[in-house]
Amino acid sequence: MALEGNLTDFEITSLLQLVHLENKDGALKIKGKGHEGVIYFKNGFLIHAETNSSKGESAIQEILTWTKGKFEFVPGEEAPETTVNLPIPNVILEAARRIDEWKKIESVIPSVYVVVDFVEDPDVGNIEIKPEEWKLLSFVDGTRTIKEIAEAANMGEFNAAKVFWGLVTSGLVKVKGERKPHAEETQEEQPEEPPTKPKKKRRGLFGF
Repeated sequence: MALEGNLTDFEITSLLQLVHLENKDGALKIKGKGHEGVIYFKNGFLIHAETNSSKGESAIQEILTWTKGKFEFVPGEEAPETTVNLPIPNVILEAARRIDEWKKIESVIPSVYVVVDFVEDPDVGNIEIKPEEWKLLSFVDGTRTIKEIAEAANMGEFNAAKVFWGLVTSGLVKVKGERKPHAEETQEEQPEEPPTKPKKKRRGLFGF
């Protein structure tokens, strides 16, 4: 029987610990609003992961940032390929190390729905730009969100946000504003709620 549930009740790291303790083989499938991914396990090792935009370790890093969505563990389902070979405890430890990093990123990049643009006449001197930075910068046009740029560059959203954090803090790129997801934009066409009913605040991408 497959294990099913919701990430609001059961964190991904807890699921990884369970798979590790039971030494399970199979696939952990996660599906939420705007994201979908799967992690494959074999003999207590994590051997493959993929999302809509990435595979391997970058996909694992992306999935570990998810705090909402439904999950299902399917025992015995085999991976279509092997992209990593990581002990689950190592993955959990790395997830713990990234918590501070996520908080740091969100102080500048509150979500992947922010629109970024180049800074006019940046005072950056002889800055050295890495290949992954050039790749993302090639899609910056002042209208695209980080989410859209990540998809166009075939890069995980977390990694893209991390790169743009560096570009913004270096003074090369600026945050223009935040554009609501399409689903929320369509809700604006519906009648407004009574003014006495408070609206819920939307949380940041990483949930912290």
